[in-house]
Amino acid sequence: MYICVVKLTLKIKLLPTDEQADLLLETMKEANIVCNAISDVAWTKRIFNNFKLHHEVYHTYKATFKLSSQVLVRCVAKVADAYKLDKKVKRVFRPLGSIGYDSRIMTYKPNDIVSLWAIGGRIKIPFVCHNPKYLPYIKGEADLVYKKGKFYLFQTVEVPEEDVKDVEDFIGVDFGLQTLAYTSDGINHSAEWLNTYREHRQKVRSSIQAKADTSKRSTKRNCRKLSKRLSGKERTTANLVNHTISKSIVASAKEQGKGISIEDLANIRFTSKRRNKKFRTKLGKWNFADLRAKLEYKALLNGVKLVVVNPAYSSQTCHSCKHIGKRTNKVFKCTNTNCKVDTLDADYNASKVISLLGQTVNSAEKSTMYCSLHSLSGLKPIPSLCVGG
Repeated sequence: MYICVVKLTLKIKLLPTDEQADLLLETMKEANIVCNAISDVAWTKRIFNNFKLHHEVYHTYKATFKLSSQVLVRCVAKVADAYKLDKKVKRVFRPLGSIGYDSRIMTYKPNDIVSLWAIGGRIKIPFVCHNPKYLPYIKGEADLVYKKGKFYLFQTVEVPEEDVKDVEDFIGVDFGLQTLAYTSDGINHSAEWLNTYREHRQKVRSSIQAKADTSKRSTKRNCRKLSKRLSGKERTTANLVNHTISKSIVASAKEQGKGISIEDLANIRFTSKRRNKKFRTKLGKWNFADLRAKLEYKALLNGVKLVVVNPAYSSQTCHSCKHIGKRTNKVFKCTNTNCKVDTLDADYNASKVISLLGQTVNSAEKSTMYCSLHSLSGLKPIPSLCVGG
C-alpha cells in the first residue's frame, strides 16, 4: 500500500561539551578542506559526475586525509551537487561550511542523544528539538551546521499525510500588504506590527551604511561586522509570523470541517501597478510565497483540502450579488442598487469572493456561478472564474 508523505526539515540543536565542540569544528574544517581538494580535481579535469568523481579521488584522498570512508563519500557528493547548479564557476567551500551525515555515520539514541562520527571516533551528544513529535519520522540525510557559536542538525523527515477529506465549503484567504491574511470567517491577521518592524530595520541598515561610507577603514570593518550580525533577523521574524498565521488558518479550517482557498499570486510583482519607491520596497519584501508554502504543507499534514484560484476581479467583485463594485483603498462599495451589501471592508469582501471561487474550482457543477457576473457587467468570461469554459 502506497502512503503519501510530506518531506520536511527538522531543526535540531546540539548541546556538545567544549571538547566535543572542538572535535566537531576540527571535523568540519577537515571535511571542507577535502571538498576544496575534490573541487580542484573536478574543475581541472572537468569531471562533475558523482560516480566518476568518486573513482577519481576516493583512494588517493582516503589515504591522505583523516576522514572516514563514508564522510569522504558525502564530501564527493557535496562537490558533485554543487556543480549541478553551475559548471561555469569553480566551487570553493568555506572552512566551516555544512557537512552531510547519513545513517552510517549518525545514529539517534534514546533520551535525545545523537551519535556522530568525528575525527578521533564517535561522540554522543545530547540535543533539543523544537518539534519532537516529528522525531519518529526521521529518514534520510542531515546537514551539520555551525552558526553563531552553536551546532545544529538540519534533519530530513518524512511525515505521512492525513487523508484529505472532501469538503464543500472553503475558508477564503486574501493576502495583502496591510493585512497579511484576511479570512472569510472574519479573522484579520494584520501586517501593521511587521511593517513597522521592517521600516525600523531598514532605518538601522541605512544608518550603518551611511556611517560606513564616511568613516575610516577600522570603522567600516566594524560596520560590516554589525551588519552581518543583524542580517537574517528580519527574515527569521517574518518566517515565525507566517508559521503562526498558517497554523491558525489550518487549525480553524480543520475544526470547522472546511477547505482552504487561496490566491495564485505567482506573478504579483510583475502584474501589480507601479507606484512609489516605498510601495515597491514593501512589495519586494512581501514573502507571500513562504506563507503559501506553509499553508500547503500544513494543510497536507492535517488532511485539509487546499485549492488555488485566480485572483482576477476578486477585490472588485461583490460576494453577495456577484456584480463588479468599486474599491477605494480598504473600502469596497457595491454599485448594484438591488444588493443588500452597501460598504464593506475590501479585504474581507475579497476573502469571501475567494471562498466562493474555491467552491467553484472544487465542484464542476457550480462552474456557472461566476459566468453571470461577467455577462451582467459586460465583461468577457474568465476561464479561471468559470470552470470548464
